[in-house]
Amino acid sequence: MPFKKKLFFIWFAGMQILQSQLNGLMVYPPEYIGTAMASVNDYPYKHTIARIGQPVFISFDDLEGDEKTYYYRIKRFDENWKPSSLVPSEYIDGFDSDMIQQAENSVATLYSYTHYTFQIPNPQTRIKLSGNYLIEILNEDDETVFNFPVVFYENVLPVSVKVQYPQQVDKLKTHQWVTFTVHTGNAGRIQNAYLKPVVLKNENLLEARRFELPTFDAGNKLEYRDPERGLFWGGNEFLSFQSRDLRGYNPGVDSIRGKEDYYFYLRPAYYFSQYSDYRDIDGSFIIDTKQGSEPGVEADYVQVVFRLHPDAVKTDEPLYVTGRFNHWHPDERHRLTYNKLTGFYETTLLLKQGHYDYFYVGKNPDGSINWKCVSPGFSQTENRYTVLIYYKEPGGRYTRVLGMGQAVSKPLR
Repeated sequence: MPFKKKLFFIWFAGMQILQSQLNGLMVYPPEYIGTAMASVNDYPYKHTIARIGQPVFISFDDLEGDEKTYYYRIKRFDENWKPSSLVPSEYIDGFDSDMIQQAENSVATLYSYTHYTFQIPNPQTRIKLSGNYLIEILNEDDETVFNFPVVFYENVLPVSVKVQYPQQVDKLKTHQWVTFTVHTGNAGRIQNAYLKPVVLKNENLLEARRFELPTFDAGNKLEYRDPERGLFWGGNEFLSFQSRDLRGYNPGVDSIRGKEDYYFYLRPAYYFSQYSDYRDIDGSFIIDTKQGSEPGVEADYVQVVFRLHPDAVKTDEPLYVTGRFNHWHPDERHRLTYNKLTGFYETTLLLKQGHYDYFYVGKNPDGSINWKCVSPGFSQTENRYTVLIYYKEPGGRYTRVLGMGQAVSKPLR
């Protein structure tokens, strides 16, 4: 095997192992759990990458409408998402598990639900060490209902990130090149060989890409400028719609029908042969309603009909709709089927009122998302890139995350 191909195979295999390890740990919300989300902020780019001490807010709705008792539990993992050898008392100050205290019933909604909220840290639980964690939601039988991956980091190593046009001529119009610099000058006794950077696109932890050795070592800074490993498919801007108003105009929606249930029929998506410049929120979503002032308990659930025009379908593989609203993990509920009556590929999902970004995708044989099967890629597309710096000192028992840096790909320079 040629040397370059061998290196690529080793890197690709390592990236697949990293992704499959986390995918194997994930438990996604069942149908009776709606709008499960965890984020360090509320608007608009939700993500679960938090500085140590920064709160992560978790909320979800039980659509069966009765008050149940739920618990949370926190587990720590290493940089490869394998269980940590540490015991909870070494990485948590307080309890690693506790009952979720805050629960409210929905108010004046067609769909009755119970809204649960909590945050980490709280008076009972404080994270002491940076690294990878899973926050599990448990029922009364101590069964995991669903979970969230969370990364806590420290501000030890500053990271500067750039997004540029690729060096390869054949990738110039379709891809983006991510380079970054880790500034180690004031970090003390850090051994550079043990730094393991990871790059995320749009804060999607399920598609993390790992880097190994830096391209240049200037003593007080490490530059990562790999023209192959740093190459990302540009993709296209996310589609979006709003369902804030049950009785008025909503962007991205063709019509609203129904009496007992509200059905929001989205504008059909067509094939994009050219790049269209419009603002999205990088696949995220916002819960909001014009029928109330407290979206957590006053926003209703509506039936959203996603529609894709047959001309946009360039593949025989199954198609799905995805976004942060389904945790970048489309299942059979999100699969599109052809409707002979309307002439579109469709799927109908029960979603809480708000603003949603979404994307039509396929699936690769290993179950990972195929982003390229419906929409072409463009280098002009706005994407958010996050770099996390993992570090395990020689002989150490655990991995820390010593820094985080971000950059947006638009405008490219």
